[in-house]
Amino acid sequence: MSFYLRTASGKTPQRSRTSMRLATSLTLGGYPLGALIALNAPLAGEGGGALALNIAGLGFIVLAIAGFAYIAPSYMQRIVGEQVCELDDLERDLRQKAYAFAYHVLTGLVAAAIFYLAVANDETRLTLWAPDSYTHWNTIFWGVLLYSFTLPTAYLAWTMPEFEPEADEDVSTPPLRKPGVRWWLWALIASGMIAGFILARLIT
Repeated sequence: MSFYLRTASGKTPQRSRTSMRLATSLTLGGYPLGALIALNAPLAGEGGGALALNIAGLGFIVLAIAGFAYIAPSYMQRIVGEQVCELDDLERDLRQKAYAFAYHVLTGLVAAAIFYLAVANDETRLTLWAPDSYTHWNTIFWGVLLYSFTLPTAYLAWTMPEFEPEADEDVSTPPLRKPGVRWWLWALIASGMIAGFILARLIT
C-alpha cells in the first residue's frame, strides 16, 4: 500500500539517492523513537522533565513526518505509488521487488508483535508491557501506516540501480485533480495525526 503525491507543476522533482536514504531512515527510525519517548514521558513524573520528554518525542515524530513529506513527490515514490499503467517495464519490476520486500518486513513485524502480545498478556509467565489505552493503539496505528507507505521506497533508496530519468522527460502524468487539493488533503491528514496524538496525551 502506497501513494504518489503529484506536484503542482505535474513534474517529478529529482531527489538524490543520498537524500532519499536519509529521508527514509529518518522516517522509519524517527517515528518509533519519538513514540517511545513520548509514551514513556509520564515515568519522569510531574514537572519539567515529563514536559521536556513529551516535546522531544513529538519533535522526533514531526521530523519523521517531514521526512515522509520530502519522499512523497519523489521519483522513487512515483515508482511505488503511481498507477501501474503509467510505469515502464523497468519501473514495474522495481515496484514488484519493493512491494515484496515491504510485505516480508511488515509480515515479520506483525508476527513478532502478535507473539509479543500473547506473551505479555499471559500474566502467569512474564510481566511485560502491553498497549492498554487509546494513546498506545493510536500510536501503533499511525506507525504501521507510515511504515507501509515508506518501506517500499526505502528499499528502492538502498537498492535501485544507478539511473535517472532523462531531464527533459516528463516522468509523470498531468494531475487528474487540482494538485493544491492533494497537498491540502495530506497536510490535513498529517495535522490530524499530530492533533490526535496530542489530544490522546491530554485525555489519558
